[in-house]
Amino acid sequence: MAGKHTITTSHQEASVHYARLFPGSPFFDAWIPQSHFINAEFDDEGNFNTARKDNGIYGVALGTSPAIPKEWDRFSLDSRAISSLPDEYKVVDEWDCYWAPTIKADVFQPRVSSDQEIDAFLKLHAPQSSVFPGNKEILEWVEILDNQQLVAVAALCRWESGKVIISSVATHTDFRGRGFGKALTEKCLIAGEKLGEKYLCLGVHHTNESAQRLYKSAGFNLMHNFTYCERKQS
Repeated sequence: MAGKHTITTSHQEASVHYARLFPGSPFFDAWIPQSHFINAEFDDEGNFNTARKDNGIYGVALGTSPAIPKEWDRFSLDSRAISSLPDEYKVVDEWDCYWAPTIKADVFQPRVSSDQEIDAFLKLHAPQSSVFPGNKEILEWVEILDNQQLVAVAALCRWESGKVIISSVATHTDFRGRGFGKALTEKCLIAGEKLGEKYLCLGVHHTNESAQRLYKSAGFNLMHNFTYCERKQS
């Protein structure tokens, strides 16, 4: 990390400095809960890294030339800095994170599909989903029906930070490209407002271009492009 740098173990100080670097972005408060926070390091050139407890240490490094502490084995690196990735690490995946303000609406139709129906739907149309009915972090499922048929579904989950994220977004394979995904995402933002949230966040694989277009069209704002890295096995 170039220039004068500061290390802090104060979650509040780290949050304030992140907000100065990335105004309007709720990433730090959503993804780095105080209960899991270890420390943060920042310099005077816009680089910022932070570590959290997550089956050991999990790091996040932002900026064009952030430091990678030697004790990190797993971390998400700002993709702008990928050319400076130390040789002892390998690229595993790429993902992006988004946020959007919730939407106030007078009408909201709660879901009618059972947990069993949603479980079967996900296993058929989105088997790589991150959560399924029964996961304890799920607050509620949001669905879209077409002629009483389930065509799209997503989960609102209470993250470790207390913030709400959208997970397991899925559209029936025979109904894609017909606007149901956008309708689902907007309905999630309405459901989030009714839960008392000011915004919702989500993560998506960088290569999922259709999902990226969907979220942007529904009013989501990109926070960061990440490259997920791990230490090479010796």
